[in-house]
Amino acid sequence: MSIRKIPFVKDHYYHVFNRGVDKRTIFQTKEDLYYFFKRLIDLNIDNVNNNLKLKRSRASGEISIEKDEAKLVSIISYCLLPNHFHLVLKQESENGISKFMQKLGTSYTVYFNNKHKRSGSLFQGKFKANMIDGEFGLPVLSVYVNLNHVHHRIDPKENLVKSSIFEYFGNELGESICDQQEIKSIIDEIGTLDEYKEFSRATSKVFGENKGLIVKDTDLDKIFER
Repeated sequence: MSIRKIPFVKDHYYHVFNRGVDKRTIFQTKEDLYYFFKRLIDLNIDNVNNNLKLKRSRASGEISIEKDEAKLVSIISYCLLPNHFHLVLKQESENGISKFMQKLGTSYTVYFNNKHKRSGSLFQGKFKANMIDGEFGLPVLSVYVNLNHVHHRIDPKENLVKSSIFEYFGNELGESICDQQEIKSIIDEIGTLDEYKEFSRATSKVFGENKGLIVKDTDLDKIFER
């Protein structure tokens, strides 16, 4: 991965994705998957635009200096699969997406190559990105990304998959990294949470049909009723 010559605009949303070079597996173990996931959290810092702020202790009245760390991006949704990943990102600072993806790609490639005794590029060139626009553009893309493993017939219980769908439904068992206010806005655009689930169900079936697959209600029930 490297910085792309594409005009990323602050406060706009983008679909960002990439796959392993030669379609190779990029997450071979749960440890690999978790390492990449954690980097989504701890690399999302704008080191240039960090500000210092004063904080007064209520107990002693003493003033201390803390760093107010600015985010590069807001994470709206994600799906990590064995040989590729999808992210929906909102740019929060200048060149935020490019900086974030460069740090993420470099960090994970170094980790993966060291662990698996290989060298060279891990990802298939530069990451790809599309700006999101149009009516219901963000809700539709959130479904595409959140349920991408379903469209590829990958069972998360049997394969290395991690999706933000459970953060949307409020039953994520692990660490949540999506911007909760952004999730609320997406759901509110459709209506209630139940209406968003039905919207997800219908939209997912359309994506499946476009891939020549039949997305069954039983496939989605496993996710929606967890």
